[in-house]
Amino acid sequence: MKRIILFAFLSFLAIRGLAQTNTFIGVYGGGGLSTRYNYDVAISGGVDFVKGLFHRTGLGFNLFYQTYGMEYDNEQYSVKHGGGNAGVVVLNQSSYIFFAPKFDYGMGRRENIHFYVNAGVGYNMSGTETMRKWDKSNGSGYGNYDSLINTTTNINKLVMRVGVGFTEYLFTSRTWRFTVTEEFGFINKSLSTTSDFLNPSRTQYSPRDLKPTLFSLQIGMTHIHFPKAR
Repeated sequence: MKRIILFAFLSFLAIRGLAQTNTFIGVYGGGGLSTRYNYDVAISGGVDFVKGLFHRTGLGFNLFYQTYGMEYDNEQYSVKHGGGNAGVVVLNQSSYIFFAPKFDYGMGRRENIHFYVNAGVGYNMSGTETMRKWDKSNGSGYGNYDSLINTTTNINKLVMRVGVGFTEYLFTSRTWRFTVTEEFGFINKSLSTTSDFLNPSRTQYSPRDLKPTLFSLQIGMTHIHFPKAR
């Protein structure tokens, strides 16, 4: 019985302490570039929520929209832009909605810089994908081909993503901050099954994966709710 009372008392103190911490609610938007196969600016934007826990730490989530623009170009003798005798070019433009729980840590004396890690699942909202594959290495002989295939149905509907980044909070008023965020985002599997080894349309030039790592730069505004003094 004493243990139950002690547990209830400690839980009450933890909940009360949580209620006395700052709450951050923000919106942001920006763009990014893939470290491989980049084709277009990856537009992103969303909402950010963080509830302080204790001593600089907080928990929350990001709910955001993320686009991808990728061009995979692999041709014989490392020729590019479709000029090789044989090769594969895959163009993928897709967009996802992500929900990612988040851990946040304030840095510095005034905690104007926050380090964070988020991880969550993304659902495909739209996209198009095409694959051109060709082989003209046989000259005028038998076996040459040049095909343009619509592979949009190969885009994966669900992907997992991990983001790591920093947010700078710039003072504008007591309860509002202008924010600048730099982030690296990683996904766990290819955006498309076109890269699967069991795909019957594969050739020796087909991609092994389409898993972009994105570096993003975003700006936004955040409202900070401070607990009332007691």
